[in-house]
Amino acid sequence: MMFEDISPPVRTGGMTIAGERANDTRRSSETITGLSPQNSAHRRIIGICEEVAAVALQGADVRELTSALARIIRKTIVLLNPAFELHCHAVGPGPSTGNPAWDPSDRVIARLLDSLATEHLPLRVPAIPGSSLTHGCLATPITLGETTLGYLLIMESGSADDVNLVIASYVATLFALTLAHERTSTDLGRRYQAAIVDSLVSGHFLDLEDARRKTHILGLGRHQRFRIGVIRAQVEQLQSHSLTPDEVDELIGVITGSVAGAVGSAQRSSLVIILPEHPDGTTNKDHIVAGMRAAMTKVKTRQSWSNGAWPTCGLSEPARSPDRAPLLLQQAETAIEIGTRIGRAGQVVPYDSLGIYKLLLQIGDLQQLRQFADEVLGPIINYDANHKVDLVRTLSVYLSQRESLKRTAHRLQVHTNTVSYRIQRIEQLSQLDLTNPDDQLLAHISIKIIEAQRTNTRGFDQPSDVR
Repeated sequence: MMFEDISPPVRTGGMTIAGERANDTRRSSETITGLSPQNSAHRRIIGICEEVAAVALQGADVRELTSALARIIRKTIVLLNPAFELHCHAVGPGPSTGNPAWDPSDRVIARLLDSLATEHLPLRVPAIPGSSLTHGCLATPITLGETTLGYLLIMESGSADDVNLVIASYVATLFALTLAHERTSTDLGRRYQAAIVDSLVSGHFLDLEDARRKTHILGLGRHQRFRIGVIRAQVEQLQSHSLTPDEVDELIGVITGSVAGAVGSAQRSSLVIILPEHPDGTTNKDHIVAGMRAAMTKVKTRQSWSNGAWPTCGLSEPARSPDRAPLLLQQAETAIEIGTRIGRAGQVVPYDSLGIYKLLLQIGDLQQLRQFADEVLGPIINYDANHKVDLVRTLSVYLSQRESLKRTAHRLQVHTNTVSYRIQRIEQLSQLDLTNPDDQLLAHISIKIIEAQRTNTRGFDQPSDVR
């Protein structure tokens, strides 16, 4: 026999059990419905992070990782170094934000950088009309322990997406590991190259073939010409600061903009660089001088390196045989010493441009040089002092213009007859015959001594050939 339950429904707090079950079912359905977008977002985040991680695990460098992230999340990605300078960027296939117009001097960008440096937290910045930040971005510091290795920016072309915040936090760790690995590899390579540079310029090689093996490791061809450059701060600053590895890297990076293959080694506040010349003409003396000037300008902008003073750069003659490296180093250092003594401190001083100064200023007794000049040109010097004229300059220009009255007059902006009169007066006072080659040589050497001592006492706030 079947029994039907006809007992009245049990009420609980004014609601039947059946009704409460229905409410529970409805709430569960609503919860599941609410979780669905969250699950979708989580699946998207996991998928993207797994893709980026796979690229990193395959040994991608930081540029390849940047390109992969841009492709995967379909955004423009900007990677900055710790100094907030553009390291690299990549444009994804999604709605384009264009190439980033990254300008750290822009006040909006500057505020963003200050916040990143201070907070060390991800920041979301909206587009700011009238600034270089034409699109919004999500900026995330890339850190490893207490060290900041750079900054990752995801440019956002549409509405802000919180998923990107989670992705940025995760991939920043992958970027940190990749940058740390590259830094370690770069540091090891730099130390190895610096050790080879040191051994070459100090003569620590067995023979010519051993020296050639060392330059081959540095990337030079067997008979490729090279020079050696030395950048040196003022003497009183050498005791106070040594170039750090990062500073050396930065200077070498500046130089390689003009001189491909340049390698260097830091020695306190000096930097010794091997500078290859290329036979196809893409790198010659002019390129090398330009690269060294650019590096000197970089030194000047970094107070910690130079206290705001201009360093001086000496540049050796070219050579093909690597066993001449110690001699080339000596030439570069001599160029700095002589350049400083003749008033070219703060400039690039090629050894092969010093002319007669290479001979004159090797004499240790400057008083002896001055005595020689006085014996030859003393009466002219005294005449200039008493009559407020400059016969010494007239003689200097006259000799440099190969005894041409016309060209001398043009340089001095006077009449030819004036030059003729002055030359006659110079010969009368000095007893020199300026048509005689021996007397011309005596006059020329004496002029160089006087000019060297004049310029050496003037002082220079900023060199004319470094901007």
